Order: sequence, then C-alpha cells, then structure tokens
Amino acid sequence: MTTLDYADSPHPVRRDLADAHRQAWDRLSKAGTWLTDEERVQIMAETRHARGCAFCAEIRTALSPFAVRGVHDSLGELATNRVDMIHLIVADPGRLTHGWYERTLASGIADTEFVEIVSVVAHTTAIDTFARGLGIPLRELPEPAGGEPSRYRPKEARQHQAWAPNIAWDEHGPNEADYFVGPEANIRRALTLVPDEARSFFSVVAAQYLAGSEMRDFTREFRAITHAQIELLAARVSALNQCTY
Repeated sequence: MTTLDYADSPHPVRRDLADAHRQAWDRLSKAGTWLTDEERVQIMAETRHARGCAFCAEIRTALSPFAVRGVHDSLGELATNRVDMIHLIVADPGRLTHGWYERTLASGIADTEFVEIVSVVAHTTAIDTFARGLGIPLRELPEPAGGEPSRYRPKEARQHQAWAPNIAWDEHGPNEADYFVGPEANIRRALTLVPDEARSFFSVVAAQYLAGSEMRDFTREFRAITHAQIELLAARVSALNQCTY
C-alpha cells in the first residue's frame, strides 16, 4: 500500500481519515474496472496539472465554458478527448451541461469510462484539497501498481434522470447489495455504473464527512463540530463551487 501519510501536518489528523486516504490512493494506483493502472495515475496527474492551465483560466472568465476556443495545456500522456474532459471538470464543473456529456461520449469515451474518469478526478481533488487545507504539500502520486481492468458492468444499471446510467436504490442486484444499505440517498447512485468507484468514493466521504447512518442520527455528534456546523460549511462550499445537486 502507498506510504501516503500526514506526519508533516501542523494539525492532528484522525487515524480513520488518514487510513481512508491511504486506501483510496492505493486503489487509484491499480487497474480499475475500465481503466488501466497507468491510465488512472495519468488522470490523477492531469487533474493536478489542469489547475495551472491558461486556457482553463480563460474558460472560467468566459460567459460560457463553450464560448471560447483553444487548446488545454496538458502533460501529453492522455488522448485529447480525455484531457478536455478532465480540464473542464476541474476548471468549470458548475456550468457543464448534458449536451457536453453527450459530446464527450461522441468523442469516443464510453459511459463507463466517463464515470471512472470522474471518480478518479473526484478522489484526487478531495485528497489534494485536504492537503491544501492543512497547509502541506500535495501528497506524492502513487506509482502504477498493476492489475487488469475487470470490465464489469452491472446489468441493473440503466438510464434514469441522471446523465449517466446508474442503479436505482430498489433495483440493485446481489453484487451491489453491500453498497445499497441504510437510508436511500440519490447522491450515492451517482457512480454506480462502475460500482467499485462508488464504493471507494463514498468510503472517503464517510471519513471526510459522515457515514450515511451518522448523517441522520441527530442524537449524537460524531465530529469535533456539530451536525449543524458541518451542514453550514457544506452548504457554503457547495454554493461557492456552484454545486447544483
């Protein structure tokens, strides 16, 4: 497993939180469901690189993210359609549209690959943002650790209101029974076209935020701040990031 840790943090970091990040980093270093180990690490690297892209800066100030033309500054390791997808998610996620999603698929990215790329970007962003919040350097990216993509697509995944196919809460099969537990939550369906990505991301969520059962248990406080304080912070961050969920 990767040696990711927070020994250099000026603030104490809970053990379960550090463990969740280590497990996520280790998993990202290995082949996923549709992407190879090298592709996943390359996507992590491109996610970081996108934050310094001059064209992305221009996009953020444009009336629409699709109103300007240009070329993203990339590391040169990924196909152009993947670079474009990653950079737009990093640069201007609040203004992406269903039409953009359809054009991305039409460029040659399968819906399953789309969901896995989104997951890798989301994992990387969450853990990098945590390091920035602590005021420490970003953690070293893992080395590709091998494995073969499983190419597992759950037969229960179908088109619902969301852009990508996903599994409805009451339609999951036996392979996903471990995941669809507790109170129903639509947000937990977001990555279920690629179930292992949903499992991994929401394991990080449970450590960084709260587990599903804890979110609705108002008889106890599970963190150093209260439920109300957590939700105030979450709502403000969502508003600043133009999260429309």
